Parts: sequence; structure tokens; C-alpha cells
Amino acid sequence: MSKLKDSRKRIADLSVGEAQNELKDLRLKLFNLRLQQQRGEVKNSRVFAETRKDIARLLHRLTILENEQ
Repeated sequence: MSKLKDSRKRIADLSVGEAQNELKDLRLKLFNLRLQQQRGEVKNSRVFAETRKDIARLLHRLTILENEQ
């Protein structure tokens, strides 16, 4: 399976609490990437887009879970 399909499947299996924790971790990762970019340490700028997309997927999953309740 591709990396994207694995990521989508993993996110689809998360509960509300797990999704919130993962969201917090991804936002911290994005913050740290921004700091590293300012220092010139980031080699692959594609990581920014991937992280933002993962955050969007998690927010969508959280919305679905909250609407089910």
C-alpha cells in the first residue's frame, strides 16, 4: 500500500481522544519545522505540505466523529 493510503487508514481508525493527541503532535511538528526553516536546517520543504494535509485530514475526522455523537 502507498504511504498516503496507510496514513488515511490510520486516521480513519482513530478515536476522538487519539485524533486530538495526534493533531496536537502534528501542530507541534509544523511549529518546529517553521523554526528549523528559519535557521536554514530544512532540506525537504515538501514536509510542510504533507504535515498540513495530515492536519486537515485529522480535523475532518474529528468533525465526522463529533457529528456522530
